Amino acid sequence: MMYMEDLILQNRETNETNKSYKSCFVIAHKYNRNYMSFIKFYVNNIQTHYENALILIVDNNSKYFQDIRERLGHYRNIVFLTNDSECKFELGAYKTGIEYLVNMGIISNYDFFIFTQDTFILKRKYDFNQLFENKTTACAINSWINGKYDEYYHYPICQQVLKSLHLENSIDKLSLCWCCSFVLHTSKVLDFFDTVKEIVITTKHESQQSERFLSAILYRLNNDRIHDIDGCIHNMAYNCWTIDLFTEETNFHFVKRIQQKTENTPDL
Repeated sequence: MMYMEDLILQNRETNETNKSYKSCFVIAHKYNRNYMSFIKFYVNNIQTHYENALILIVDNNSKYFQDIRERLGHYRNIVFLTNDSECKFELGAYKTGIEYLVNMGIISNYDFFIFTQDTFILKRKYDFNQLFENKTTACAINSWINGKYDEYYHYPICQQVLKSLHLENSIDKLSLCWCCSFVLHTSKVLDFFDTVKEIVITTKHESQQSERFLSAILYRLNNDRIHDIDGCIHNMAYNCWTIDLFTEETNFHFVKRIQQKTENTPDL
């Protein structure tokens, strides 16, 4: 197995210039005609900043997913997947995406994998060299340091994951993975999948637990270190309830617009 230190040394030996790392975006998607869709804007931003990025749009059984396919039909490097598994929300979509990457044998083709919601979109280019040079192999996009008194850490699914990682008594070391959106180095994708493959998420309440147990998984995968790309949401300089993602500028690389869709949200 090649470790991050070996990869850094190898890169310096073979290319002393600023390498452009190849990225793959795995987007958990749920389209509803009653809500604004940001997916076309998101895809356009990805392809503007990361020319050769692969984009997996993993839909959680949207009634009108064909609308999205038609809007994005002319874009390159996009794969449309449908999550037909029992596990839904972000985690179900991410597992479906990873299964596709495994079946196609292409995980090693990419350096970093970005897993996000479809309402948590890229606004500015992030230089993944920063993660590589800091030896960061797993991190949230935004964190939320909430500590051991957060009740969701004590719900069954979260406790199951914490125990499997021997972190049930170390909640105070963790930092919530806001919006279940994070980045993994290619060396950690299969380790992540092995940890979550048996977990089934079917409700919004369980998805909120995901933000907590993902913090534990990322902590372990990053050699017991916390890291994030855009900082703690307590220091957020925009209003995620009202922001206009198309026009409003921020200093954040990824920006969230809350819509609060649940498993019971009706479509047209």
